[in-house]
Amino acid sequence: MKEELKREIAAEAAKIIFANEGNYSSVNADDNGALSVGKVQWHGNRALSLLKKIVQGMGAGAETVLGGTLYREIMTASDWAGRKATAEEKVKLSKVLGSVQGKQVQDAQAEEDILLYVTHGVKMGIEDPQSLIYFADLENQGGAGASKRVGNAAAQKAGGAGKVNLAIIHTAALADRVMGKYSSRRNLVYKKAQELFKGTAGAENKNQTGGKKTMTEQELRNKVVQTARGYLGSKEADGTHKKIIDGYNAHKPLARGYLVKYTDAWCATFVSFIGIVCGLTDIMPTECGCGAMIDLYKKKGRWQENDAHRPQPADIVMYDWDDNGVGDCTGYPEHVGIVEAVNGNTITVIEGNMSNKVGERALQVNGRYIRGYCLPDYASKANGVPSGSVPSASVPSGSPSSGSVSSAEQVYTVRAGDTLSKIAEKYGTTYQKLASYNGIANPNKINVGQKIKIPGSGVKTYTVKPGDSLWAIAAAQLGDGSRYNEIKVMNGLTSNTIHAGQTLKLPEA
Repeated sequence: MKEELKREIAAEAAKIIFANEGNYSSVNADDNGALSVGKVQWHGNRALSLLKKIVQGMGAGAETVLGGTLYREIMTASDWAGRKATAEEKVKLSKVLGSVQGKQVQDAQAEEDILLYVTHGVKMGIEDPQSLIYFADLENQGGAGASKRVGNAAAQKAGGAGKVNLAIIHTAALADRVMGKYSSRRNLVYKKAQELFKGTAGAENKNQTGGKKTMTEQELRNKVVQTARGYLGSKEADGTHKKIIDGYNAHKPLARGYLVKYTDAWCATFVSFIGIVCGLTDIMPTECGCGAMIDLYKKKGRWQENDAHRPQPADIVMYDWDDNGVGDCTGYPEHVGIVEAVNGNTITVIEGNMSNKVGERALQVNGRYIRGYCLPDYASKANGVPSGSVPSASVPSGSPSSGSVSSAEQVYTVRAGDTLSKIAEKYGTTYQKLASYNGIANPNKINVGQKIKIPGSGVKTYTVKPGDSLWAIAAAQLGDGSRYNEIKVMNGLTSNTIHAGQTLKLPEA
């Protein structure tokens, strides 16, 4: 089964699961012998694992809320299979779960878990999307043992896992010694799943890329650059860099098993994070260290240190700050960034942890301090959208109606710290278009007080409706579902979860 279809099935299953479980702050003190918490009611040891991630991300603030005793238990305990909660502990845990960090971790964990449930069903041989949705809810409610037991019973009745349909797996669940006790929920899930993916063939052959089945190499490079631009200005001073660290840490497996801290150097983490967001980790291997990242690209045959190399946008440049400028730079790499543009002899680079923020740097081709380039093989992806590029959204796809758009030309006055890229992001366009529209010869040079004309309509917005997903909105409004990440970045979203009534800024179609 295609990865795109698995993710869409997981997104539909997620909506059903969320409706049947709790909310972000939910704490069930005794759920069949152990506490359960959060939006999908993680139980026992799964609850402990979730809470560890949240507490680690919150740092000292978590101990303030939980108190020293409960904080230390969460950080050091290894078994909560029989752990229940007192009334006082419920209140404290609820506050941690409902925090910004708590919600972010839950969103990421829920997407990961539900996709894993679907994957388990696929590995058993189940092919029917409706049955996989039902299977995912079974596993969330009863655990892997229950879903496997019901899945095997359904496969036996159907004459093979590939022949299992929704009616058969539902009958097997009602007959199961454990899951049959929850007939009300089983009937509800069965009814909801019936309305989804009507016709396996149609679901399998559905265009998952919003009408655009392929991306060119240049489009992939543009996607990486535009995504990186979306994080310009994220900095340690106000904590906005944390979404980058959290996004990297949420991706599994972690490089060398290391969980990056908010206080760590994060330039390589930023580059890896952009690869994660773009769904390109197969050609942009994840690492949090510069030297280790070079080693990964060397293994792929994609490391270039020839001084004659002229980079392209979305190449990855490595620096050695100790280089003395004499001969070839061969020292240890200490910093890394993503090439944004190459104009004449000037390279513009987007870098994480540049003076503790995501910023831009201009330097000369083959300039001092350039150690070499990591070269993701974008050409190898040019025949299709890369695996993992479809969002595992917490809401299902729908048919969004048109958003609102302002039509008059606007004028922006440049302020200290502005770049043309930042201004373009603000108005949902590109720095190239702004440069062309305003006759700016060098996009890297604008002056405080300078008037920048914003062409066309300014910022287009869309109001989220029930049943919408980021993918569906991108497909309907931009003509390409794979551009969902541009919407995500433009609005500062840390997960694929969106809510009815929410107003989203949209990039140009």
